[in-house]
Amino acid sequence: MKNEPFEIGLVGAGAISAGAYTAGVIDFMVYALDLWYQAKKEGDASVPQHDVRLSVFSGASAGAITAALAAGYLASDQPPITSESDANYNRGRNKLYDSWVDRIDMSSLLQGTDLADQDANVVSALDSTILTEIAQTGLDVQPRAEKRPYVAENFELVLTVTNLRGVPYGFTVDGGWGGIDKYDMSLHADYVHFQINDTGHDPEISDRYTLSWNDLCDSVHPVTEKIKTAALASGAFPIGLAPRTLEHAVNLPHGNGMYSSRKWPVPTPDSDKCTQMKEIKADWGSASRNYTYSFQCVDGGVMNNEPLELARQLLAGSGNYNPRTCDHANRAVLMIDPFPSESLFDPDYKEAPDLLNMAKTLFGALKNQARFKPDELTLASSNQVCSRFMIAPKRDGELYPIACGSLGGFGGFLSRKFRKHDYFLGRRNAQRFFREHFVLRADHPLFASWSEDAVNEYEFDGQNGRVRPIIPLVGEAMDDCALLEWPKYEKPAFDIFLKQVDSRAGLVIDRMVGQYFRNNFWLIRFIARKVLGRKKKDLVEYVEKVVSGDLKKMLLMRD
Repeated sequence: MKNEPFEIGLVGAGAISAGAYTAGVIDFMVYALDLWYQAKKEGDASVPQHDVRLSVFSGASAGAITAALAAGYLASDQPPITSESDANYNRGRNKLYDSWVDRIDMSSLLQGTDLADQDANVVSALDSTILTEIAQTGLDVQPRAEKRPYVAENFELVLTVTNLRGVPYGFTVDGGWGGIDKYDMSLHADYVHFQINDTGHDPEISDRYTLSWNDLCDSVHPVTEKIKTAALASGAFPIGLAPRTLEHAVNLPHGNGMYSSRKWPVPTPDSDKCTQMKEIKADWGSASRNYTYSFQCVDGGVMNNEPLELARQLLAGSGNYNPRTCDHANRAVLMIDPFPSESLFDPDYKEAPDLLNMAKTLFGALKNQARFKPDELTLASSNQVCSRFMIAPKRDGELYPIACGSLGGFGGFLSRKFRKHDYFLGRRNAQRFFREHFVLRADHPLFASWSEDAVNEYEFDGQNGRVRPIIPLVGEAMDDCALLEWPKYEKPAFDIFLKQVDSRAGLVIDRMVGQYFRNNFWLIRFIARKVLGRKKKDLVEYVEKVVSGDLKKMLLMRD
C-alpha cells in the first residue's frame, strides 16, 4: 500500500442555515490540502510525503448545496477566507462564503419576488428566488489551469432528494396455490449522481451523469444546470421553500436508464448473512422507450439526512467493504454534521391535543425514523474504527456552540453575524479535527515514505498509541483559526424582521385567497380575506414569541 493514496469520501448532512458551518469546514480542508501539496511540489522533504484522494461528496439539503459549491471550489482557484479582513477584501470571490454568509438572508426570503406575477401560485411560505440566484452564481467560476492532485480522477457527487412522485418497482411473488402475485412499491428516498472527470463518459456506467471539470465551470452546460437544480431540490425544505422539478430519461442512449442501473445490497439465496450488489429494474409499465420521467422534489434530508452509506458504497466499490482497523484502513468516510444532537429526548411528554398538532408530530416522527441509522453511526463513533469519522460543532465551554442552531436550523437566516460565526467555527473545528483526530496508527503502511524530520514533527500519542495525521497541517494551516465572539441579534433588526413577516404573510394570504377562491362569489373572497387577515395577526405574534424565546434561550438576543 506504500504508493496508494488514502481515499476520502465527504458527507454533508442536512443543516438548513448551518450550511455556513459545513462551508467553513470545506474551506479549511482545501486550504490545508493546497498548502501541503504545494510544499511537496516544492521538494520540502520535511513534510509528510504520502498521498490522499478526495473521491466522493454526498450531501443532503444544505449539505447537498455545499457539496455542489465545493465541486466548483475544487475546480477553480478561489481565495480561502481565513479572517474577517479576508472576507472583506475578497467579497464575492469565495463562493462558499459568498453563498452561505453574504447572500442568503431572511430579508431576501421574506420578499415577494416569487409572486410578482399576478398569476403566480403560492408554492412556498418563503420567497426562494435568492436561492436560484445563488445557484446560478455559485458555479459561475473560472476553471483551474491544472487539476488539484489530491482530487480523484473520477470524482463522485451525490445529491439526495425526496422524490414526491416516486420511482415504481414491481416484484412477482409466489402467491400460493400455483398463483403468482405482483407486489408494487415506490421509491421516494432518491438521489442524483454525477461523476466529474477529464477522461470522458464510461458507457458501462449509466446510473449517473458525467461531465468534465471545465464543463462544471460552464454555467450553461446542461449537466451543470442539472447539478444546480438537484442541489436546490435537495435544499427545498417542505412548505418553507419552493419545490423543484427534475427529470431523467427512462432509457439513456448508453444503457438501461438511471434507476434500472442502480445496484442494491440483496441477500444471496443460499445464505441469510451474505449480500450481493444487484441491479433491480424499475417498472415503467406501458411508458414508451424514450419516456422522460419528471418528478417534483423537496428536501433530501427528509428521507436521507446523512447519506453516509451512499458515500461508503462508492468508496468501497460494488459489494465490497472498507477496512476498518486503524492499522489497515485505506479509505474513510468523513461526515460533516452541524446538528448531530438535533433530536434530544425530552422527559416532559405532551400528547398532541388536536388534528394539526397530530399532523406535525407525525411528520416529525416520519422524518426522525428515516434518519435512524444506529448501525452506521455506531461505527462512526468508535475510536477503534478508522474508516468513518465525523466533524460536528464544538466551542469549548459553551452549551450552544453553533449560532445557526436556533429555530430548528432556520435561525442563521436572521443574521449575517450568525452565519459568519459558524463559518469560522467550521474552519476552526476542521483545523483541530485534522490535527488531532483524523489519524492512523504510526506503523500504518500509508506512512512508509515519511522522513525522520516528518516523524519528529507530526507523530504524537493518540488513543490507539502513536499516531500520524492523514491530512497534515503545513505552514500557515498551523496558525490558529479565528474564533469570533458569540453573536447577538439586536432589537432594531428584530423589529424589521417582524415587519417583513407581516408583509410576507399578507402577500401570501391575499394570493392564496385568489388562488383557492378564484371561482367563488366576490363576497366569499372578501370574507376569506377578513378571516385570514385576523389569523395573520396571530401568526405574526406567534412568530415574535417563538423567535425571541429561542434566541434568548441560546443567548443570541438580549432581554
